[in-house]
Formats: sequence, C-alpha cells, structure tokens
Amino acid sequence: MQDPSGARHSAEPHVLISLEGLSGSGKTTQGRLLRQSLSTHGYQVAYLPDLATLGTDELGDALFDLFSSSGDPFMRHRDVVTDSFLAAAIRANIIATRIHPASCDHDIVIEDRGAHTMLSYSLASLMRYHDMALDEGIGWLRGLVEMAGGQADVAVWLRPSIEVAIDRWAQREGTRPSPEQSTFLTSVDAAYGELERRDPRLVSVEVGDDTPEVVHDRLYAALVPFLPALPSTVDAHREESSCP
Repeated sequence: MQDPSGARHSAEPHVLISLEGLSGSGKTTQGRLLRQSLSTHGYQVAYLPDLATLGTDELGDALFDLFSSSGDPFMRHRDVVTDSFLAAAIRANIIATRIHPASCDHDIVIEDRGAHTMLSYSLASLMRYHDMALDEGIGWLRGLVEMAGGQADVAVWLRPSIEVAIDRWAQREGTRPSPEQSTFLTSVDAAYGELERRDPRLVSVEVGDDTPEVVHDRLYAALVPFLPALPSTVDAHREESSCP
C-alpha cells in the first residue's frame, strides 16, 4: 500500500468518500478497513453507516418510514418521481445532521452509500419503465442531488459480477429474487456503469473472489489522488467554513 504522504493529493481541505454498490458488495467491510488505514496514516476519519440518521433523528426516521412503506425490497413505489424525491429528502437530512457536522471535526468522512445510490436506483427505474433519453434522465436526477446537498468528492463503486451480486442479495434477504427483481438489480448495475462513464468522481473497483484485504489495497490505490494533504486540515477548515 502506498503511503499517502508521498502521493499527489486533492487540494480540498477535507474529503467526503462514499462507498457504493449493490447489497453484499462489501461496503461495510471496506469502510472499516479504509477507516483503519487512513487513521494509521494520520488522518482524522469519521465513518457513517448506511442511513446514518436512523434512530438518532426524528425527521430522518419519519422519512425512512415513508420511504420503506411500499413493502418492496428496493423501496420502490412504482413512481420514479416519488422515489427520487423521497431519496433526496433523506439525503438532505443526512447531509445536514451527520455529514456536515462530521466534516467539521475530521479530515475525511466515509459514508456507506451516498448520492450515487439514489442516482443508480432511480436511473434503473427510468431506464426500465420510462421513455426518457438517458442523458436527460441523468441530468434531472443530478439536479435533485444538488438540491439535496450534492454528492461525495469521490464515490467508489464496489463491483462484483451481477451473478455474484444477485446471489449475495438472496443470502442477505433469505430468499431468491423474483425474475423482475433480478432484472431490476441488473438494471441498477447497468445504471452504475452509465454514471461511471459520465462522472470522473465515480470510480469502480472490481471485487471478484479476492479477499477483503486485496480489494482494500485496490480501493486505496484508486483513492490516493483524492486524499487531502497531511498534516490534518481540520482546524483550518473550521476557520474557513460555517463550522462552529
């Protein structure tokens, strides 16, 4: 693993990293490993789990209850506008209550799922169920993301094969997906690919059958150009921002 102190760095005073990918792609494991590695190299790091406001924020809980009320495992309401606006509201709440405060006290904030989760799942619905040009759909969704507070400085798409991803989804859910659900997961994977082709801040890391440690080395190498320079920039960032 390359020491970040000898690498090229981002000029940003602090960095938000989101870990993206289908269920079972290893986001939680890689978040833990990444936090350990970055802390070892001297960064002050915060890790925010998926849906970080659950159980800690009344509005966040209410929004999630509404979002998950459809009974669908992907929380779809069969209307991409409804789904996208609900996801954007949850995103805005997480940014305001968790991400912004964490960025005031840390060089790097790692989030388990970020804006690209909203983008990929909504884009998959647009691709499957709506007659809209792909670039127009992506532009509309990006507008919602910006209104909700924006996306991470860099997003890492952890990408197993779609066959492996579907098998891992089935293991986590305790049931095999229906043909429609498998097709939708395949569409989400394709949506991530379309987003990656258009966004240099979304980088893919192949998961394959490698150990978590091998995947982590690959992930870390992809992140090095985006990391802030050492030493810690927390105090300087607090002076230049709205942090208390």
